[in-house]
Amino acid sequence: MPFFFSSISFRMMRISVLLAMVLGLLTAMLQFYLDYKEEAEGLDDLVERIMEASRPPTAKAIHTLDHELATEVVNGILSYDFVQRVVIRDEMGMILAQGERPPRQSNTRWLTAQIAEPSKNYEKLIRFPVFDKQSHGKMELSVDVDLALAGFYRRSGLVAGAGFLRNLVLILLLFSVFYQILAKPLAKLAREIKSINPDHPGEKRLTPIKFSGEHELAQVIDSSNSLLDAVDLSLAKRRAVELALRKSEEHVRQIIDSLPVLVGARNREGVYIFANHALAKFLGSTVEDMQGRSVHDFSEYYLSDVSRVQALDLKVIESGNGLEVIEEIYVINGRQRHYLQTHIMPLDFYDEVVSLAVSTDVTEQRRAQAKMEHMAYHDSLTNLPNRLHLVERLEHELRRAQRHHYFGAVLFIDLDQFKNINDSLGHPVGDAVLKEMAARLLDSVRQEDLVARQGGDEFVVILTVLDTDSGTAAIKAGEVAEKIRQQLSAPFYYGDMELRVTCSVGVVVYPDFKSSVHELLSFADTAMYQVKDKGRDAVEFFNEDMADQVSRQLTMEGDLHRAIETQQFELYFQPKVDTETNRIVGAEALIRWHHPSDGMVSPAVFIPVLETSGQIIDVGNWVIEQACVKLRDWFDRGLWDKDMILSVNISPRQFRHQGFVDDVCQILEDVQIPRGVLSMEITEGVVIQGVEETISTMKSLSVLGVSFSLDDFGTGYSSISYLKRLPVATLKIDQSFVRDIPEDRSDRVLVETIVAMARLLGLNVVAEGVETREQLDLLRQYGCHQYQGFYISPPVPEAEFLKLLSESQNRVEDEEMNLGSS
Repeated sequence: MPFFFSSISFRMMRISVLLAMVLGLLTAMLQFYLDYKEEAEGLDDLVERIMEASRPPTAKAIHTLDHELATEVVNGILSYDFVQRVVIRDEMGMILAQGERPPRQSNTRWLTAQIAEPSKNYEKLIRFPVFDKQSHGKMELSVDVDLALAGFYRRSGLVAGAGFLRNLVLILLLFSVFYQILAKPLAKLAREIKSINPDHPGEKRLTPIKFSGEHELAQVIDSSNSLLDAVDLSLAKRRAVELALRKSEEHVRQIIDSLPVLVGARNREGVYIFANHALAKFLGSTVEDMQGRSVHDFSEYYLSDVSRVQALDLKVIESGNGLEVIEEIYVINGRQRHYLQTHIMPLDFYDEVVSLAVSTDVTEQRRAQAKMEHMAYHDSLTNLPNRLHLVERLEHELRRAQRHHYFGAVLFIDLDQFKNINDSLGHPVGDAVLKEMAARLLDSVRQEDLVARQGGDEFVVILTVLDTDSGTAAIKAGEVAEKIRQQLSAPFYYGDMELRVTCSVGVVVYPDFKSSVHELLSFADTAMYQVKDKGRDAVEFFNEDMADQVSRQLTMEGDLHRAIETQQFELYFQPKVDTETNRIVGAEALIRWHHPSDGMVSPAVFIPVLETSGQIIDVGNWVIEQACVKLRDWFDRGLWDKDMILSVNISPRQFRHQGFVDDVCQILEDVQIPRGVLSMEITEGVVIQGVEETISTMKSLSVLGVSFSLDDFGTGYSSISYLKRLPVATLKIDQSFVRDIPEDRSDRVLVETIVAMARLLGLNVVAEGVETREQLDLLRQYGCHQYQGFYISPPVPEAEFLKLLSESQNRVEDEEMNLGSS
């Protein structure tokens, strides 16, 4: 029974009854209103007829003032039960006759009071002639409206009751039909649908309804059965997909857990939704324990602000845009710093958006980078700052000194004859000495000062904030420099060996000269070389004369750059003559500089500048190339024979240049010359700086047909021991020995010994600086092969040299002809 009252049928019936009642009521009220209007109009007509019918006797009664007749008229009118009161007045307005009925009880007076006045009054003038004039009286009626409408109420009640009964019967009939056709099947359908298993909707089908023809409910049931089948199939597919997704999710989880990066997802409250194994291990937790924990729980690990991390998460979640790589710093185990590069991106996670943070531990890369930066700014052997660090620090100190008006100093320190230790005792001993000197330098200065290794055996010390007075600052700098000199010259023990190393110290006070960093270093370097020139193991301050010298050198460096570009250099040639035949058998190519304003500049002036500036490499290659070009031209013109040799001087810096062999190979490939006609002159200093490297370079070029001469032989002290190993073809006796051989017995003995040794070794001997016939005769007597010098010719331009060469060849041909004819 409760189901019936909650069923659609009962609710439809209830709604239908209510609608029928409302509709019937509205219809009845409309009908009632229309009938009432009609009845009210009928009442007015009826009263009008009554009064019109009573008018003649009333007029007569008023005219004659007949009370009896007037009373009869009143009683006649009162015979109508709805007339409540009647009054007849004469022409003076006085009551001639009246009658009144007491009000009767009625059940409809409340209704009448709602729709009309309880009583309604009517008046009518009663006109009659008096002599030649018209006079009139008045008839007044009061009608009880409720009694007048009694018949109307009865008819309306019958009509309303009949309508209600009709509607009620219709509703019951419609309810029965609706219940049988729709409500009952729907109730059955609802019960069957309720009994369906949601997990397996296809197991139970809805019972079809048998109706003739097409029926919407039957179609609903058929469609529902089809839908159940489709839902069942969809659920089966969904279960398969969910199973595959679970497997895939597990695989993704395994992949994420196996990644070397740290992966974690956090919601807008900063709570971890998930974390992979790497992140959990990194934070000293487990994957399970990480879920549900806040980033604030791990604040002990953060060096950065945890609130900032949460703010970044919130920004990513709300904007939907990822953040580029940010850096986070963690402290693990309370002391070990870890640097993470983190990328944060939004991630749709079920029904919310979270921030996915993927972090890479770059701690090792940072350490490697720091190590590389340290290596870039420090010397690998001594761990002192290198030249790059030195220049940056000196630039900073120079600006600071100028801003705060104080003075400092730069000390340029070079170890005296350090190469002797390196070459005689080996590089391990040399490295140990350099380390010890670096340690002593650090002990000699304050912590705020800088000790740097310039390179090789050169060190630079920057003394900061010495004094606000330049003179006092210079005194303090001198005291520190002297302290350094004494510290470095103290004995050094390597194994059983006692070593002593002195140093030369150049000092410049800054910012006296308002110079750049490189100029300050150049000034200190110049002062140090002044110490070298004066005998080493001392301290020298940079002065105005040195400043002028450096200025001239810098100016000359610029001029030399332009000299290369504008072809101001030229090759001169000094003949080499056979001592027996007096025939020119070769020449030495020498560079000359035609300065646009200063004229011819001495090689003794500009060659050292080329060396110190590094331009000697480019200029030296130019000399080699030009010498080869001249040889190629002379060969083509028949002026040069294959047994003649043209020599060029090679500077130590050029010879030690890493690309020297490749440069020469390229020149010989570009300019094809016969083998054996080009010779390179190197000094003993080149040999003793690195014997093995020297031999390797010489052998590489010998394969290309280049021969070598050992220049200025006899001025050194150690190359004799390596002479048998060097691929040298010629020894050149230095002119300092040749100059005094007529007078100096020691020089004669030395020259004779050199010639004899060279002959025993199968080497050619060339004497330099021959200026007199007496010198030449002695050289011939000792067996010297060739000579060069002012006796035959100074270095001359190409045209003059070719003229000398032609004269020499003609003279030799004439002598041969004379000998042949005799």
